[in-house]
Amino acid sequence: TGTDGDWENLMHQLLRCGLAFAWTSVVGATTAADCLYGLPQRSSISTNFGSLEENHVNIAIHGHSPVFPAAIVKAAADPELIELAKAAGAEGIRLYGICCSGLSALYRFGNVHPLSNALGAELVMGTGALDVWVVDVQDVYPSLTQVAECFHTKIITTNDSCRLPGAIHMAFDHEHSNMDQAERLAKEVVTLAIQNYPYRKRENVFIPQTKINAEIGFSVENVGETFGGLDNLVEQIKNGTIKGIVNLVGCSNPKLVYEKAITQVADVLLANDIIVLTNGCASFPLLKLDYCNQNAYEKIGPNLRRLVSSKEIPPVWHMGECLDNSRASALFRGLADKVGQPIKNMPFAFSSPEWSNEKGVCAALSFRLMGINSYHSIHAPITGSDKVEKFFTQDTQATLGSVMVTITDPTKLGEKIVADIQKRREQLGWN
Repeated sequence: TGTDGDWENLMHQLLRCGLAFAWTSVVGATTAADCLYGLPQRSSISTNFGSLEENHVNIAIHGHSPVFPAAIVKAAADPELIELAKAAGAEGIRLYGICCSGLSALYRFGNVHPLSNALGAELVMGTGALDVWVVDVQDVYPSLTQVAECFHTKIITTNDSCRLPGAIHMAFDHEHSNMDQAERLAKEVVTLAIQNYPYRKRENVFIPQTKINAEIGFSVENVGETFGGLDNLVEQIKNGTIKGIVNLVGCSNPKLVYEKAITQVADVLLANDIIVLTNGCASFPLLKLDYCNQNAYEKIGPNLRRLVSSKEIPPVWHMGECLDNSRASALFRGLADKVGQPIKNMPFAFSSPEWSNEKGVCAALSFRLMGINSYHSIHAPITGSDKVEKFFTQDTQATLGSVMVTITDPTKLGEKIVADIQKRREQLGWN
């Protein structure tokens, strides 16, 4: 307390925080995870509640760290544990993704069915079909244990900084000195789920039969392969077949109708021949409502439809967990380099309509620091100061080449994104 009383200096320090977040928490973590576990692999997976199989041992993976989920995926495929599950009366073992760690395990290893973002986690637990629920850090709400008490579900916490009352704690310590025990701990988790399976009360199980197939695992590398090089993708942008690219991400916010704003913005963008990138919590409604497969062709403009249908890809490219904002920024960087333009001149945008926490603020900042506008349907908590609000909505245009735009109507927000992308195209002479 009592350190800095100059609002403008505070804002510049905040921009430095954005840089730190972008280049360490996001880019550094993604690079490290790719080195450890491999690059994303494109594949299809069933999603939504109907992906739950009542006659299997069901394990939910919830959080953000890829270390333990990777070990759990390996343990769930162990033939001995599969036989143990069958001996308990189950047909096998299935894994499900809640929030981001489920997504990161999905695109690297497959067979982790995405069910819900953090705000909808209690709805999934309410099916009564989950035997074990494994959490690590962030977007893990303490109400989970209260819901679990109504069912047979066991909650396991795996990080010293994220404890829940009533949960079983099987953690890596703060210094990660027991990291070499990950495989042993993962087998204990799967074994506990198998042991808990017979205690499931069938009368408490209700699985809504809604299931959609989604295509996941897009990355800079495989997007380049799909188009025969980023040069060819650039040509599609320059000639207007693709009007622009928007990274549509962010957490869910209870101030808005659950997940609705994401789809409303996406509808406007796709109808105007704009490719949508997505990851993290905002990606779940797009996964569950047919945006991440070829059924989405009916939602998109005719020029973009011809292109993506010829490549047999969806118009929404799912790039993984929230850390994978770095993949979107890398794609923006690669395409800008091919054109010989700074990113701030390109027809790109960042939108998190439902942002709700400090991580969302940092993600938006990281893209604005690259000269890309950020677009939202919820006001940031800065409106108490007219100077600070003007700094982000106007003044940063001169220093960064980007501003923060907030329009509470998601459809109008989408229309504003389209109009601003068109302006950038005109300035580049790509009209």
